[in-house]
Amino acid sequence: MSEAALAKDARAILNSSGRDALRAAVLDAEPMDDTPSPNDPMISNSQPHEPFPIIRAGEMEGVAEAADFVEGLLTDGAASVVYGPSNCGKSFWVLDLAASVATGQDFRDELEVEQGAVVYVALEGTHGAKNRIQAMRWAGRLQADSPLFLCFSPVSLLEHGHAESLAASVKQAAAESGLPCRLVILDTLARAMAGGDENSGQDMTRAVQAIDAIRAATGAHVCVVHHCGKDEARGARGHSSLRAAVDTEIEVSRPEGETISTVRVTKQRDMPAGDPLPFSLEEIELGTDRRGKPITSCIVRHEDAIMATTRKKRGRTPDFDPGDFLTLLPQHSTTAWHEAANAKLKAEGRRSVSRSTFHRLRDKLKSLGTAIQDESGGWKRPALDAPRDSAVPE
Repeated sequence: MSEAALAKDARAILNSSGRDALRAAVLDAEPMDDTPSPNDPMISNSQPHEPFPIIRAGEMEGVAEAADFVEGLLTDGAASVVYGPSNCGKSFWVLDLAASVATGQDFRDELEVEQGAVVYVALEGTHGAKNRIQAMRWAGRLQADSPLFLCFSPVSLLEHGHAESLAASVKQAAAESGLPCRLVILDTLARAMAGGDENSGQDMTRAVQAIDAIRAATGAHVCVVHHCGKDEARGARGHSSLRAAVDTEIEVSRPEGETISTVRVTKQRDMPAGDPLPFSLEEIELGTDRRGKPITSCIVRHEDAIMATTRKKRGRTPDFDPGDFLTLLPQHSTTAWHEAANAKLKAEGRRSVSRSTFHRLRDKLKSLGTAIQDESGGWKRPALDAPRDSAVPE
C-alpha cells in the first residue's frame, strides 16, 4: 500500500473513531517492508559497492600548507572574485597582479610569486586593455616575451561549450610558454554572464559550474572581476552563491574624491586575510591620436599600508586620511601644503585640519618615505623605482 493510501486510512480512522482507535490500529498493523525496490534510482544494481577511501584521523601526519602562488593571496587551482564600484581601479590592479605572475616578480615588492602563464579575458574595452599593457611595458613591469596572453572573444560562462573552449585556450598558453598557466582572469563577470541574471540563483550556479569546469580542466586559478551594488557595504552584487563558491574574495574601494584605492581580502578560505593593500594610479602618456591629442593610460603605484582608507562610520566625523595630503604633492613649502590641504577639505565640506595635526601626519609620511623634503623646503613624492624607456616599445 502506498504512503498516500496509508495516510488516507489513518485520517479516516481518526475522524470516525478517535485517537485511541487509531493507536490500536497502528499497534495491530503488520510491519512494513523496508526493503528498497530494485527500481529505486538511489540504489545501484551493481554489487558489491566499492567503499570510498577513508583514513583514521590519528594516522594523519604533517601540516597542510596552502599552495599560494601569490604569497598569502591566491592559491593554485582555486577561484576568486575581485569586486568594487566602477572607476575604482580594480582592472588596473588585477592586470598589475597578472604582470607579476607572468614575470615571476614579487607583487608589491613584498609578496613572493611563483611564475606562470596568465590568460586575461578582456570583455570590457579592447582599446583600454591594450593601452594598459603598453603602459606596463613602458614602466618596465612587463616584457614583450612575458607569458601574459589576452583574449578578446565574447566568452560566456552561460553559453554551452564556452568553458571548454576557454580551457583549450588556457592549455595553449601553457604549451606556448612552457610554463603552467596559473591564472585566468575574466573581466568582468557581468559581461561573462551576458543575457543572464546575476541575481538568479540558477544563472549564478551555472556560471560557478563553468568556472569550476575551467579550473578542473586546467589546474589554473580563475579570478572574476565584478561590481558591487549601490550599497558598497553589502559587498559584490548578485546572488550569494558566488561568494559561497569562491575561495578568495577581494574588495577594491576608493572614497569619492580621493585618489588612493584600498584592496582588502574579505574572504580567505585557507589563509589569513592579511593587511590592506593601498594603491594609486599614475597616468602615462603613450602617444597622440590622429587629431594630435594625447593617448593615455595608467599604471598602478603601490602605496604604503598607512595610506589604506578606513571605513567611515555613519554619524561621525571621519579622521583625516593621510591620502588627503599625500595626493596634493608636490608643494614648495609646508605652509603651502597645509593651505592646499585645507582648501581641499573645505571644497569637500569637511572641517579643516589644525597645524599640529597636519605636522604630525606630515612627519609620519616623511618617516615612511612616502613624502620627501628637498633642500629648499619643498615636498614631493618619491619617483618610481621601475626603469623607464624614453619611448613606448613597439
